[in-house]
Amino acid sequence: MNYTVPGCIVVFFIVTTLVFIGPLRAQEDIPNTQVQLAISSPSYPVTSGDVYSLTYVAAGVPVTYTITVDSSYRIRISNLGIINVTGKTYRQLKQDAETIVSKNYPLSGVQLTMIKPSVFSVYIKGEVSHSAELTTWAMGRLSSVVSSNLSAYSSIRNITVTSADGQIKTYDLFKAQRFGDLREDPYLRPGDIIILKHIDRKISVYGHVERPGSYELLPDENIRELIQIYAGGYTSRANIGRVELNRYVENNEGVAEIIYLTQDEINDNYPLQHADAVYVPLR
Repeated sequence: MNYTVPGCIVVFFIVTTLVFIGPLRAQEDIPNTQVQLAISSPSYPVTSGDVYSLTYVAAGVPVTYTITVDSSYRIRISNLGIINVTGKTYRQLKQDAETIVSKNYPLSGVQLTMIKPSVFSVYIKGEVSHSAELTTWAMGRLSSVVSSNLSAYSSIRNITVTSADGQIKTYDLFKAQRFGDLREDPYLRPGDIIILKHIDRKISVYGHVERPGSYELLPDENIRELIQIYAGGYTSRANIGRVELNRYVENNEGVAEIIYLTQDEINDNYPLQHADAVYVPLR
């Protein structure tokens, strides 16, 4: 459908152009790494607080004006229509907006560009160094907020995020860190509430394994997963017939019981307790 532009609207656009061209040029003079990251990412999510610039020529008159995304996630494209941008990426918004203008003003040179990506608050609480309201942006992932707020007892395997509309999802940052599964390290959204829980079991493994260290195990994981998955398996020089389990005796701090595990016990997934330490000696 074609639209005609009344004279009063053309005058309005001329005034709008005069008002906004100055601030836009000022923005162009300011290097903004976040803008570059956002516009180069195919997955940048349109977010409440984003600011965009729409420019085109209508009836020979250059038009430039600013679009700010508010919490309704509905934006007006000039006098031509309204787009619901909920769940859209920047690329999708750009295509939709430019298509609407082009249909009404062919050869208008329409262009939607980002001026400023959204910056917003999220909340973190639970087993953290301190509960806080934190500032992040639309490409800020869960790990970027959690990493600087961990306590010695924080679990990274069972983190809940409650969105502003009440949806609750659970994430496992270990899977994101070890396996690169970014579904477990999502982009944060305005008003998200992040809750960390107390760690359940953290086990140390050292000696002749490929990846010695301390690992937080899930409820159904024990010695087999600790060695084969977390520690990456034995080295070629490991004495797999004399694996030691050091378990601290309750109410006797500093004293450990040493349990020698057979390969059959490891294959049967010998159960582990919090603060256990597994040592794989040299053959």
